[in-house]
Amino acid sequence: MLRKDGNEASALPMFYDARQVANWFIKRARQDGRVLPVTDILKLAYFAQARHLTEWDAPLFPNKIEAWELGPVVVDVFAAFENQGMKVSAPLPGLPDITNGIDAKLLERVWDEYGRRSATELSRLTHVRNGPWELTGRFGGWYAPIPVELIKDHHKTEAGHG
Repeated sequence: MLRKDGNEASALPMFYDARQVANWFIKRARQDGRVLPVTDILKLAYFAQARHLTEWDAPLFPNKIEAWELGPVVVDVFAAFENQGMKVSAPLPGLPDITNGIDAKLLERVWDEYGRRSATELSRLTHVRNGPWELTGRFGGWYAPIPVELIKDHHKTEAGHG
């Protein structure tokens, strides 16, 4: 894990693997006595990336997000959890937890805003007309990478920061 400024003593957020972010949401759901479908984990990781981009003007993770027919998919997360079936029962072993306070707070805000929403609601929020998923699918085709700048610009505008 690297800090964006390369300084270990910095209070800035860190750069993670998207599977660490997925693990955080899986563990957070457990605290509420829930088990998440992989589709919800993918959307929560997408929203975490969007929130980090709007708040810090930098990605939370480098893993690509693609526009699949059913929504935005963090490919590495999907590949890591697809063997668990529809509901993800356990986090991936061997990955460090996200313990940086700034990042944990950001993920907690994402959880508070999106974590208790239904799969239908999450899809409605990621499938907005002229949103990153829809535009990428329309102009790049399914399985095209969704540009980070497109995610950032859309969510800054949605949050009133654009």
